[in-house]
Amino acid sequence: MTIWYEVEDALEQIITDYEKVNHVISAYQDDRSRLIGLHKNGHHQGTALELGSGPGNYSKHISSFNDGPLVCLDYLGKMHMAAQKRNKGLDHHYIRGVFEALPIKESSIGFVTAAFALRDSLDKPRAISEACKVIRPGGRFLLIDIGKPDNPIIRGFMSVFMRFFVPVLGGLAAGYGYRNPWSKLYLTFAKLPTNDVLVSIVEKNVQVVDRIEKILGALVIVLGAN
Repeated sequence: MTIWYEVEDALEQIITDYEKVNHVISAYQDDRSRLIGLHKNGHHQGTALELGSGPGNYSKHISSFNDGPLVCLDYLGKMHMAAQKRNKGLDHHYIRGVFEALPIKESSIGFVTAAFALRDSLDKPRAISEACKVIRPGGRFLLIDIGKPDNPIIRGFMSVFMRFFVPVLGGLAAGYGYRNPWSKLYLTFAKLPTNDVLVSIVEKNVQVVDRIEKILGALVIVLGAN
């Protein structure tokens, strides 16, 4: 729990620089990965759910692929405030909650997605199970996140990058020193399952229809169908 509170505090501190720094530390692959996943899923009609909606940067992309309301779930009220300001006029509805106990009726959502968010959950198998429970028959699940490469050598390089280089890049991009909120990202990366294990967790809940890895597995996109 201590780690989760540290990550929560870090996220609240970086709201204004959240998108800019994510572009830099992902080599501008974050939005590209979101769009690849959405294109793979295709156009959707009905209610969609975004987990870990943050300041609303992914939400606007989802709405361009969805005819219907979007439910934006995030634990941090400040993130919702930023998203509401950003996406004013769009059919978005904001609720506070955690991934492991979604306040949403089972089999009620046609499309559930999370981008660079589920890694912050305390119990990833439970979070993915909860996400898939709310998907109605025929619905889709799209997960996009930092990957933990299966190759141990590449995984080692990724671990070094997250632990030492990400704080430097984040500090430079946002004008912070080395000890800045982005240093907390390593805490969530360290607790990530490898990509193969992550996909196997998703497979226990929905049928995996596509898996894409970018930057030698440093980014992973998983598309599932209920």
